Amino acid sequence: MPIHSLYLDFFRFLDQGWGNDPWPLYQSYYLRPHEEFLTAYWRSFNHFDMDQIAARVRQIKKADYGHLRALVQDQDPAALAAEALDRCRAILPRDPQPRVYLFVGFFSADGVTLEMGGSPVMALGLERFRDFRDLPLVVSHEYGHFALRSLVKSLSAQGPPTLFPRMISEGLSVIFSQLVYPEIPLHRHLFLSPERLRWCQANQDTLLDLAGADLVSEKLIPILFGPGDPDAGIPPRVGYFLARQMLGHCLSHHGAEQFGEVFPGSDGLFQKVLESGILAAETEKG
Repeated sequence: MPIHSLYLDFFRFLDQGWGNDPWPLYQSYYLRPHEEFLTAYWRSFNHFDMDQIAARVRQIKKADYGHLRALVQDQDPAALAAEALDRCRAILPRDPQPRVYLFVGFFSADGVTLEMGGSPVMALGLERFRDFRDLPLVVSHEYGHFALRSLVKSLSAQGPPTLFPRMISEGLSVIFSQLVYPEIPLHRHLFLSPERLRWCQANQDTLLDLAGADLVSEKLIPILFGPGDPDAGIPPRVGYFLARQMLGHCLSHHGAEQFGEVFPGSDGLFQKVLESGILAAETEKG
């Protein structure tokens, strides 16, 4: 089964009588049963050690997870993820299927693809979701990352990425998500509000110049795909818009063969995106 519902064991941990220290029960009910995934997840961010995790666990308040409990009682996230995987595989089959981990963490990403046991896996931090409306979109977006990384093994072995491959990967994932859910407005595929998308469109040339001048460095990655830079007037998460525009422009003008040279083995994937018709759609529709 490719869907792993780790959050159920987190709830079992919450339901225990903790006494003065919840850390031993957290280890027993949640950490040890899922240690391979959790340690791989924490390791991928390079800023968590076990002492920090233990300290964070000791700050847990059960009431903080009442909203998440209500969400999973209203909609089964595993069923939503499985349906999204089926739609992804109908467009781009990959065997073996990706493993998807639905978990509860601390300061988690809403979705991320990471290495575990030498293979890419997908992880969704459920505590990040206010509702599950966009959970299938996150799955389809991460499937794009999974497909590229499973096809291009060198991506998993390289050091810290520069902005250029990050733009290619994120642009591919946004457009792939549009292929899977064409009925959903563009701003949701970009994880932006309609107002923020309009801002990006109005400032597209400035943003493209900013990113284009620094593609061989990694310093803009946390700004463009994270909180932005208020001092420079850059809002959060505009990198997804930029990535889609840059990849679409390159594919439209240079074809998929160029990317087959940069990412050997992936040209069929880019060709599918190029032929999709998504690139010809007007982004102003948002």
